[in-house]
Amino acid sequence: MTTDSRIDRLPWGTGDDSQVWLVHFGSKSTPLIAQLLRELGVRTRILNHADDELTLAAADDSKLPKMVILSGGDQSVYDANAPTIRQGTFEQLRKNCFLLGICYGAQLLAKLSGGEVRRAKMGEAGLVQVRLSEDSASFSGYRGGRAIMNHGDEIERLPEGWQRVASTDDCQNAFVCSDRIWAVQFHPEMGHTENGRELLFGAIKRAGVSIDYRVDHAKFVETAASWMREQAPQGTVLCGLSGGVDSSVAFRIAELAFGERLHGIYVNTGWFREGETDEVRNVFGSRHVSYVDASEEFYEALDRVEYPVGLKPTEAEYRYYEAVRKCIGAKFIDVFVGHARGLGRPASALIQGTNAADIIESQTGLKSHHNVALPKQLGVNILEPLAGLYKSEIRALAHHLGLPDEIANRQPFPGPGLAIRTWGKLDRSYAPPLRQANLILEEVVRKHYPDQENRPCQYYVALVPLASTGLIGDERVIGYAWAVRMVWSEDRESYASLEVKALTQQVQDVLSKRLTSEVRMEDGTRFVRVFYELTGKPPSTTEPH
Repeated sequence: MTTDSRIDRLPWGTGDDSQVWLVHFGSKSTPLIAQLLRELGVRTRILNHADDELTLAAADDSKLPKMVILSGGDQSVYDANAPTIRQGTFEQLRKNCFLLGICYGAQLLAKLSGGEVRRAKMGEAGLVQVRLSEDSASFSGYRGGRAIMNHGDEIERLPEGWQRVASTDDCQNAFVCSDRIWAVQFHPEMGHTENGRELLFGAIKRAGVSIDYRVDHAKFVETAASWMREQAPQGTVLCGLSGGVDSSVAFRIAELAFGERLHGIYVNTGWFREGETDEVRNVFGSRHVSYVDASEEFYEALDRVEYPVGLKPTEAEYRYYEAVRKCIGAKFIDVFVGHARGLGRPASALIQGTNAADIIESQTGLKSHHNVALPKQLGVNILEPLAGLYKSEIRALAHHLGLPDEIANRQPFPGPGLAIRTWGKLDRSYAPPLRQANLILEEVVRKHYPDQENRPCQYYVALVPLASTGLIGDERVIGYAWAVRMVWSEDRESYASLEVKALTQQVQDVLSKRLTSEVRMEDGTRFVRVFYELTGKPPSTTEPH
């Protein structure tokens, strides 16, 4: 193996000549906007607000795009160190481009234009009703409706020349505009926002942006395979294979690119779902894949992660599970590299199924992903052919490549696996009951939601190790609880907005009975309660940590 390594990502759906720039202020919404624009047929270029690249690009009139979108962020525009863009850069963009601000970006556009932003009397999170002003039927194709809000600030005073387009019960200036600026407080890119697609389409029409992108799966596979061969012209090429749709698609394309030169490595962390290894083996076989059971190594590493003391419970829990994520990521690398070196064949590259959302979540600190934080000691160049794609696009590729439905339609599964589906200090004894409980849920979901279209996009059972009293027979029993999470997304499967639906009485009864009667802790502790989480996203997240 080489002593240095780099990460190469296949650019797709973007480019320096893109007609639309997305200025990133730290929000997960940035890739969702890019994804929706791509579905509308438009390529984008993403620039960080703090990069000199934005200032330099804006200084050259000949390189300016037709449209610039300022995305969301988690700070307040009136904070001393709030992310912003230089006033000179803003003036250059305002003079030459159509501008669209979303959430934080809307507030920043108002502030830079001379308006005033302040703390809202009533913040909004989740779905709210957006109504157009003056009884208008539509505004450039946008008709109002339910929209995802997630803000604590609001535009209090409009800049000179701006007008109100739409409001909500608690946000007077939910959509405001001037001749070449639109500022929306809600999130049109999120799947549960009604008419969000129409709003963005109206914006690109107003900006004069032309269609320059179309879906072509065969072309992508050909391009990705050729690109990988150019990056790794010789030597053994490794591929991390987890069985998820991302790594499976990357592996299939790598098979086309490298043939006998490819070797996949599947690492069982001990926190996978029941039967996961067997499913992966049945699909990909063992000829070019090693199956490494490193459960005990992961358990021992996690045993050494201490739960913080002396902190607020919320801070302690957050820090601990971030440490759990990082521990599992570091141990994964150790195991992966150790096995790769034991193959006896020098490797020239490693293929990973990192997607666009993974990269943004790590860059913005929303989550730690071990597959975008590989240490230098890996010693090979890392190739990420799917880095420009989103989950729905990767699922479509999986079908195009002929992967079975259990892979193509597999629900997302976090890198740390079942280890982050509990609370408090993690214990290895949680793994077996978690596996059994999630297998029960899988069986119930497949039986009662046979149609993939109606099935929740993600579902799991989390272990709640809080003692509570139950009554089994005539005996009072002190046991634990289960928390069931089932969420539904829209077609784009962005996971930025999710809804929860009521379960039928039959599903409730089956889950409650099976989870309390069939599963026990290794020491015999019973489960005496089953909770169903009612919270959508926002304000909740998909996973508990």
